Amino acid sequence: MGPKLENLGAGALLVSVAGLINAALGGYLVWVGKKHGSLILEADGRHVLTDCLTSLGVVVGLGLTILTRWVRFDPIVAIVVALDILWMGSKLIRRSIGGLMDEIDPESQAQIRRLLVEMTSEAGVEFHGLRHRNAGNTNWVEFHLLFPKDTSLGCAHSLATKIEERIQHDSTMRTEVISHLETLEDHREVHSRGHFEKFDK
Repeated sequence: MGPKLENLGAGALLVSVAGLINAALGGYLVWVGKKHGSLILEADGRHVLTDCLTSLGVVVGLGLTILTRWVRFDPIVAIVVALDILWMGSKLIRRSIGGLMDEIDPESQAQIRRLLVEMTSEAGVEFHGLRHRNAGNTNWVEFHLLFPKDTSLGCAHSLATKIEERIQHDSTMRTEVISHLETLEDHREVHSRGHFEKFDK
């Protein structure tokens, strides 16, 4: 005589409660990780969420098996849960590799560019050389501001500081901003001269 399953209702209830607790904890860790730009915290949250998915899979598989009397529902649900866990893990690995390779975040880059276009257009100046990367929990942003030649150093520095502070304020995580001030009329000549001088040495 084979093993007999008992107290399935109480067992399913306990598994469901554990799954809800894991869902709340995992969701919170993912939220905090995204808020502070911490991939480690987000990965911990995803890990806890996989426990939630496992619990959900057990309850769903068991429920479908009891309702339909088709025992293959349980392994099918288990395979679906396993594939979803593999998918989440592959996305985390992809993001980790991107971070190690200093890959640009397209959304952050687009947000910074929109802000620069808006503020420089209002002030009647230009910008170029925008560079942006993420290092740990910090965004590093660098760009060149191009001012008319007759702009005083004080005015140029004041506007640059205003733009830097705006970028830091609008960022969802810690951001370090470096701006380089140039004259609009001769910046191409200066850059070109510096390029050739470097190779002539």
